[in-house]
Amino acid sequence: MQIVEIEIDKIITDKDQPRKYFDEQKIDELASSISVHGLLSPVIVKNTGHSFALIAGERRLRACKKLGMKKIPAIIKQEENYQIVALIENIQRENLSALEEAIAINDIKVNNNFTQEQLAKLLGKTRTYIANKLRLLNLDDVSKKYLLDGKITEGHAKALLSQKNLAKREKLLEKILFGNLSVRDAEKSAKKQKPSDCKADLEEIKNILEDNLATKVDIQSSSNGGKITIEYFSDEELRSIVEKIIGSENYPII
Repeated sequence: MQIVEIEIDKIITDKDQPRKYFDEQKIDELASSISVHGLLSPVIVKNTGHSFALIAGERRLRACKKLGMKKIPAIIKQEENYQIVALIENIQRENLSALEEAIAINDIKVNNNFTQEQLAKLLGKTRTYIANKLRLLNLDDVSKKYLLDGKITEGHAKALLSQKNLAKREKLLEKILFGNLSVRDAEKSAKKQKPSDCKADLEEIKNILEDNLATKVDIQSSSNGGKITIEYFSDEELRSIVEKIIGSENYPII
């Protein structure tokens, strides 16, 4: 791994990079540390020909700019999908907020047509971890802003999402913000307010099945049971669905 000195003016930041929010006070603190100890960890860039696209390290880049530095230590990556490299690097450093991570994961999922299971393997996480992150995108814009600003935690956000009634969810958010509710208290409050909502639960199950099987799924519920319908449009697609359910090693040889 080669570290080179690159002119800061030649580095272009990416508007789609995972980190969306930058705390200026922390940038100042980082700049102060760099002025004393130097930059201990190089930024990661991709050579685009006439310039360099920043993959990871925008906080470090901003801090170096504040110090008036002309060059910065960098590692040049060759991977085509630098969006994935940026996300992995930020996750490993734990630099992203929960919402920033959710947005980045969803961008990669959509742009590459990945399933949650494929994303989990790529990022070294469990499928449940990926599913829980993506659920944060179902928050309303106000709650997202509070989560991004650090006014509520990811645990608070999960408690809010467990409340399907939007009016009650708004009241719960007010309690969290102005009543200083802990995550545990927020969860208890959500359970007290939450009515039985089987339909919403079935919709979530339907979405999970469709995402993992990569096909349309329908769930019909009745008082004494229900029916799940899985659509396929070719023998190859049927085989793929069955392999995902029972595993390729158990698929019958026909």
